Amino acid sequence: MLSPEQARKVQSVVWEADLALGQQDYCLASQKMWDATALAIKFVAQGRGWPHSTFEEIYAAGRKIAGEQDDESAAESELNFAECHRANAQWKIFDDYEVVEDWDLAPGFIERVLGRPVRQIE
Repeated sequence: MLSPEQARKVQSVVWEADLALGQQDYCLASQKMWDATALAIKFVAQGRGWPHSTFEEIYAAGRKIAGEQDDESAAESELNFAECHRANAQWKIFDDYEVVEDWDLAPGFIERVLGRPVRQIE
């Protein structure tokens, strides 16, 4: 769904999230993971002519993308989990250990958009 350049940009933000996690900056890690998810959604939305300027528009585009997946409910759950990282960055809704324990689940929606593991380099 994304061009190689777009995929690299999204991966770069995920790597920033991983770095923040390694530095135990859990709020920044959460923010970066949401940023990567939102960036992936924005690239798809832009290509399809969908609005993508506000959080609401990005989230709505993400729901459209989720609706196109073979397992729509899993994709929606992954999108919701990514949005929880946004909330964590703003309001600290997760305990630090929860961020760490669920970290490998965080890029699930991004991987659907990329069509491969987000940490896989082409």
